[in-house]
Amino acid sequence: MIYIAIAVNSRYVRYAYVMLTSLFQNNGGDRITVYVLQSDLTAADRVCLSDLAAGFDHTVVFVDVCPERYFAQLPTTQSWTQEIYYRLLVGTLLPETVERLLYLDVDVIVQKPLRGLYETDLQGMTLAAADDTMIQGNFSEEQKALFADLGGEVRYFNSGMILYDMQRLRAECSYEAYFKIAEKAGFRLTNPDQDLLNYVHCGRVLFVDNTCYNVFSQNIALTDDALERLVIVHYAGRKPWKCNDARYEMEKLWWLYAKETPFYVEMMEEVFWDSFSDTSYRKIRALMEENRELKQSLEKAMALCMKLYQGEENPRS
Repeated sequence: MIYIAIAVNSRYVRYAYVMLTSLFQNNGGDRITVYVLQSDLTAADRVCLSDLAAGFDHTVVFVDVCPERYFAQLPTTQSWTQEIYYRLLVGTLLPETVERLLYLDVDVIVQKPLRGLYETDLQGMTLAAADDTMIQGNFSEEQKALFADLGGEVRYFNSGMILYDMQRLRAECSYEAYFKIAEKAGFRLTNPDQDLLNYVHCGRVLFVDNTCYNVFSQNIALTDDALERLVIVHYAGRKPWKCNDARYEMEKLWWLYAKETPFYVEMMEEVFWDSFSDTSYRKIRALMEENRELKQSLEKAMALCMKLYQGEENPRS
């Protein structure tokens, strides 16, 4: 059995459906139980995800979260919703029978079987994760202040994929441990859940190969060798379902799985109609016009320079 956890709200159910489709299609040799951490899913949402899992002979278990109890003081934004903190509760809310757990964000695609990752020897560490290549070396002032008492040398992992030794996690920390660190930081957190996880588990993380696992889509080299290595692709930052956010060929991969879902036409229509309200072309057009005028000015300047040069080469006698 492979135990997976995800956190999702009703607005993101269809994206979770795409992720789970990729997971189930590429892991037919294993039985999977997915714990869905949620606080607002409708009855229809639950049926939708349950039927998907049942169609592949897997199981979905819904875990109700009370946001008011845990997250009232923690920062949220339009991009950082309360669901990002639900992963901090896996040690508290999941059954004691779950001894190993793989947490996945819903904006990932699982390209291959997960058994190899799931059975990784954690070598006495609490969790395994992959380097966050976008954050490492680019800490904000808030992050530098937060990590200062850790010596400042923090190898920073991305929280979109975490493999937990659940027995160690329960023994070493609880949700309260994360909250105390957030409180200590005055709730000024740059990447809220990630900062807390990296602080609390610093020194107890096994780093896995980030050319295979939790690979950021924008960092993937489109070579046969690189593509062959991919197991988990993470669409961190830009999302493939946003009309202006598809910048890399790997977004096509996400849409291939989306095509297998009942939400495909709906999502494609949104991208299509959103493109009509996109005004970014105006900036591009203005820049092109500016470049055209600059080119003309440079051509005139070059012509004048040539005349002056030729005049010096051939002075009047």
